[in-house]
Amino acid sequence: MEILLPNNILNGDGNNPYPSPEEYTYWRCRENRTFFVDYEIGDMYELVELSKVIIQMNFEERNIPKEELKPIYIFIHSFGGDVYQGNFFADLLISSRIPIVTVAMGTAMSSGFIIFLAGHRRYMFNHSQLLCHEGYSTIQGTASEVEQAQKNYKRQLEDMKAYVLSRTEMDEKTFNKNKSKDWYLTKEEIEKYKIATVISSFDEIV
Repeated sequence: MEILLPNNILNGDGNNPYPSPEEYTYWRCRENRTFFVDYEIGDMYELVELSKVIIQMNFEERNIPKEELKPIYIFIHSFGGDVYQGNFFADLLISSRIPIVTVAMGTAMSSGFIIFLAGHRRYMFNHSQLLCHEGYSTIQGTASEVEQAQKNYKRQLEDMKAYVLSRTEMDEKTFNKNKSKDWYLTKEEIEKYKIATVISSFDEIV
């Protein structure tokens, strides 16, 4: 489906003959079905805004046969951040009817790694760095609140393990062995556990 850029983006708003760099980049990326997660995943809710675009595209193209759908490409360069936002966005990508291709173009760590794994097809460049870990948590409050928070944290860790195992060919023993450290995945591990396809050219991304 062709995206027609608004006139004020192509030709300026009347007062300024040129669009802002942000406007131009956004609409060109939308036209090319290419988006970026190139920030810390925090409380600015950038992923919510990106989710709105992906949801809208799925609704707009719901009558197109699946085999004719063009992929959405998400390039990731993120050290991670908020686990709740990473999890909801990963769920959204997995549920997308439109194929989602994730590309680690620098770092995909922590929540960034969780998002990366949600791609229906996954690629990374030679020097991209993937990191999986159990995260960090600071728990405060009453004894009852701390107890409930600890239970929730343990549940999140189990959910993360199930998620990683379901999206890769990693075995549970390997995950349990490495989960308590900052696990920087080697190229050999990435290939062995079918985490991603390592590429050296854009031509290899399909």
